[in-house]
Amino acid sequence: STAAAAPVQGLYMYGGVGVGKTMLMDLLAQTAPPNFNLERTHFHDFMIGVHQKLRHFASVADPLAHVADGIADRISVLCLDELFVTDVADAMILHRLFGRLWDRGLVLVATSNRHPDALYEGGLQRSLFLPFIQRLKEACAVHDMNSRTDYRKLAHHSRGLYFVTPTREEDLYERFMELVNGQPVRPAWVDVAMGRQLEMPRTGGCATLFTFDELCNRPLGAADYIALANAKHTVALSGVPVFTAANRQTAYRFVTLVDVLYEHRVRFLCSAEAMPFELFENVKTQQEARAAPPSPSEVVDDNLGFAKDRTISRLTEMQVGRWLGQHACLCVGFGWQGHSRVACRLFWHPCKDVAACVTCRHHLQSEEYLRAHAKAHAPELLLAMNENKAAAAAAGGSRR
Repeated sequence: STAAAAPVQGLYMYGGVGVGKTMLMDLLAQTAPPNFNLERTHFHDFMIGVHQKLRHFASVADPLAHVADGIADRISVLCLDELFVTDVADAMILHRLFGRLWDRGLVLVATSNRHPDALYEGGLQRSLFLPFIQRLKEACAVHDMNSRTDYRKLAHHSRGLYFVTPTREEDLYERFMELVNGQPVRPAWVDVAMGRQLEMPRTGGCATLFTFDELCNRPLGAADYIALANAKHTVALSGVPVFTAANRQTAYRFVTLVDVLYEHRVRFLCSAEAMPFELFENVKTQQEARAAPPSPSEVVDDNLGFAKDRTISRLTEMQVGRWLGQHACLCVGFGWQGHSRVACRLFWHPCKDVAACVTCRHHLQSEEYLRAHAKAHAPELLLAMNENKAAAAAAGGSRR
């Protein structure tokens, strides 16, 4: 008899920030053949979807098995970015959920800042989480991508997105009003998963402005931030403080907010008390605390200590011309169709479905339209496009 084929091993890439984990995952997602049935998502988004389905199927005999089977029927390869477990509700179901997925033949490709053995370290009832770690190491090749170089920080940065001067609040508001482009600023609401709504107190067009307290000093989480990112392509946040022991929980929410906005390619403007690396200078890991006893204002927290490097790196990259160019392509493509065709008023075609219309698709992807949109709504995006064009020309010249 023919021996059963060995299961395909997945891949778990871990390492510091900016070393290329997400880039490699995106390359796989972009080049995988259709028969891979691949889905690429952020761990936050994936787990929110799982919890929603568990509520929906609460009346069946085994809701978790039902949800896992539904995922396995739809997906053969699951790419999860930023596998980082802090929620006890997630920790308690991951072993059964992924155990069933792996039994069904699903292949997991994941990125994380932490080795599997360090996941959920110090978390409540971690002993119940340990079987997931063991199964993860059996199902996936664990690859250390550590590097001393954060490649995100090597890019050229644009100005006018991160404000730290004494006039930072006024400068942020002025920049926000420029991006609103003359449209009325008023409160608006967006639907959040599980039947809630999030108020956006100051919204004009596809841009919205919050204070730090409104977005990070309230009981909000990834579901709220994902709803916000899906609704608006530009988020401005005023009054980001330096994080200390007194505002530890807000630091966690800020980390989650930046993760979600980064993953959804949302342009992020903020005014802050300090530069990104200084915001977290009071946050230490256990190892750092052993080397130098912490002061009363410092936070000793391994989860936050590891997450801070990712947040600093992403805040830095979100000011880079290349990253803003990616935002521009999404913004004027089909992520926010109403903005690209109506609010912009730079292009209009009498079709019923802009996404299906060949004329719309061709024009919205043309350099002419991208430049017109950038000039009207975000000069730094025009700068990014010019930088990319100049770099391409220089590369072509060097090849000749």
